[in-house]
Amino acid sequence: MSGTGLFYHERLPIDVLLVQVVGITASVFLTGATGAASFIFVPSILEAPAPLAARQWKKVYSIGSKVGSGLSALSTVACGWLAAREPSSSRTFKLYTAAAVLIPSIVPYTLGLMVQTNNKLLGKADSLATTEITDKAAEAGVTQEETVHALIDKWATLNLGQAIITGIGSLCALLATLDKIDIVRLA
Repeated sequence: MSGTGLFYHERLPIDVLLVQVVGITASVFLTGATGAASFIFVPSILEAPAPLAARQWKKVYSIGSKVGSGLSALSTVACGWLAAREPSSSRTFKLYTAAAVLIPSIVPYTLGLMVQTNNKLLGKADSLATTEITDKAAEAGVTQEETVHALIDKWATLNLGQAIITGIGSLCALLATLDKIDIVRLA
């Protein structure tokens, strides 16, 4: 242990520090991007006519699923590697393991709860692809629950679940990293 001011900490090897930074950054970015899709993107596109909203949602979904998969994998591998370095009875091990389990659990969450809505929206985007983007009658005769706007609203709510899961995983990884820092009591 070496002392620096009020904080005493173990000097970690550079590879551990880099993996901590990458793992936490990837998981926090994933959490923020996922939450932003529901809080920032969706309210904006809900103002667009159905054909345009469906196209916009499909574009964001396409980008988000690729970026999200990579960030999830990166942070899962990082947290798993960091957990493997710790004694299995330690709090740090348990927190990194929790992060390594929680973050990729958005995959079964998506498959179990979101895939049906995702597929409906992808189908809507494809079926409305040749429709004039300002055509307000594009969904005439469609039940209210099956409109593009209703499905996007439902997707946004379900998507918040992913942000919560990755947020908890990110918090576990951060707490595991900070678990090594002890604050010395002032005399």
